[in-house]
Amino acid sequence: NVHVEFFEPNMTSFVQPCDAGVIQCFKATYWCNFCSHTLDPDDAGECEIYKIDLLEAMTMAKKAWNTVTSETIAHCWNHTKIQ
Repeated sequence: NVHVEFFEPNMTSFVQPCDAGVIQCFKATYWCNFCSHTLDPDDAGECEIYKIDLLEAMTMAKKAWNTVTSETIAHCWNHTKIQ
């Protein structure tokens, strides 16, 4: 006895707070860190400047997540008006 309700188009960001900005903030910071990471190998003349190991990627992800503030998360939840 399951009743399925479909969302209207473009409704995702209103009902999922992470889509309303938390993921965007995280990705923007991660991408900035990643691009900054490529500058040193490029200056050194290396060919594969975009190659990073798993530890570096996880460290950059942790730094990016730490820049997402509680105010950002609260704003995204308030934007969805779910609460």
